[in-house]
Amino acid sequence: MSDATQKQALNIFFGALKSLHDEKILINKKDFTCQIGEWLVETIYDGKRSKNGIQKGWDVEVCGKYIQVKAHSKAETNKKNRFSALKKYSDVQIDELIIIEFTFDYKLNEFYIVPWSEATKHIVVRGKKNPRSEINWSSLQDYKVDIKTLPRQDIISIFLHG
Repeated sequence: MSDATQKQALNIFFGALKSLHDEKILINKKDFTCQIGEWLVETIYDGKRSKNGIQKGWDVEVCGKYIQVKAHSKAETNKKNRFSALKKYSDVQIDELIIIEFTFDYKLNEFYIVPWSEATKHIVVRGKKNPRSEINWSSLQDYKVDIKTLPRQDIISIFLHG
């Protein structure tokens, strides 16, 4: 790749970031994938994201229901890592956990909707040196949603293959 091609690719990327910010899809400069996931949940369920993007515990409010969203973009070579870092909050109202798995190129691969009371039963602590709480998606198969049944298929179609 030439310097000119790289410069052009970066300018396109920076322009896209500005457009995503202008459209309020991105609300800060942290974790692009999570913000895309939060925007998707907010949009298809006609909800409202937390004001600052870092509200403790929940990310999107839909009709009085507080939802934590975990979104991941997975390369084909990273398909075996099927977990989300997740804390058990006892002092925060969370009603639901939504986990979204995108492919590396942001096509919608999996979508889970889990009642928070059920999600907390599946949170485990892993790691001896640096312990962290996480939830493995394999334990949530009963909560996997058929992507074709999600609302706002006009929006969902943006993230579909082909």
